[in-house]
Amino acid sequence: MENKKIAVYITIMVAVVFIIGVTLCAKNTMPILQAREIQSPNEKVSPANEKVLIEALSQDQDETLTMVNKEDGANESINYQKMYIEKGNNTSIRNFEIEEKAEAIPVLMYHHLLTKDENPFRSNSAILDVKNFQEQMNILYENNYTTITLYELEQFLLGNLDVPKNTVVITFDDGYLSNIHYAYPILKEYGFVASIFMITHEVHETSEVFNPNVLQYLSYKDMVDTLDVFTYDNHTHNMHRLENGNGYLLTKSSEEIIQDLKINMELTHSPYFAYPYGHYNEETLTILEELGIRMAFTVERGLVKKGDSLLELNRYGIFPNTSLRQFKNIIGLNTRWSILK
Repeated sequence: MENKKIAVYITIMVAVVFIIGVTLCAKNTMPILQAREIQSPNEKVSPANEKVLIEALSQDQDETLTMVNKEDGANESINYQKMYIEKGNNTSIRNFEIEEKAEAIPVLMYHHLLTKDENPFRSNSAILDVKNFQEQMNILYENNYTTITLYELEQFLLGNLDVPKNTVVITFDDGYLSNIHYAYPILKEYGFVASIFMITHEVHETSEVFNPNVLQYLSYKDMVDTLDVFTYDNHTHNMHRLENGNGYLLTKSSEEIIQDLKINMELTHSPYFAYPYGHYNEETLTILEELGIRMAFTVERGLVKKGDSLLELNRYGIFPNTSLRQFKNIIGLNTRWSILK
């Protein structure tokens, strides 16, 4: 009889321990699931919930990253984010050999790169054939062009730095993995530098295998591994979206925009920005200035020069229909800017 009582007692205790364990497990797992829902790059956020999600990202960013990495067992990926923050973007100024000074500079804008055979998005005018990009970079190299960083461009525009006459700035928008897969080795071969304006909502913690059939974005590891060529700058955190044909920078409240851009800047540690779709207004300019953005780029064609508004800088979009002759005109190789002014 006594043995039966003991057995019943042990059974009850085991059941209690099991229930407590399940409760604790569920409690610890919920924030991880919530974090993943907030961070999902394919998530469609309703206008009513978007502000809540942005605020949650801003307040719980470090905690969320830690929880997600513990869950995935990928502790090294959080280190890549820390490594990027520690290394930061390039703010050094190089010594240039100058025979003739530049008076104006073309800023080139690229997006996604794919080879002609592997491109499944033939109707997308923002996807450039890798062969075309290689040819354009070769033209720059063979004609002794200098590429400069955004920091060096800023110093040039402020009148603090002279650069050679044949100088260009190379930029990429959005942060596609193809920029690393294809553009990085080409730029590195020629000794060029460039900048990528990042949609940081899309940034992964770890690298993934390149797949041309889907749109893929950079990871923190990719960013750390390519700082010898690229700097990483701002293209909003999660506002590269349209609403009735207008970009979120035009349709969302100033509070929502500020929250988003704060996250964007915290993740890139950069004071430079590119407007999604080129959409902005006077309120946008005020917000950028208040947040400490020092240069911002539009999609308006034209050179940049001293005296330009630093928050409304021109860029030349380079697309599949951009011929080599047009490219040479843009960089001033065929003429000295006369047809571009």
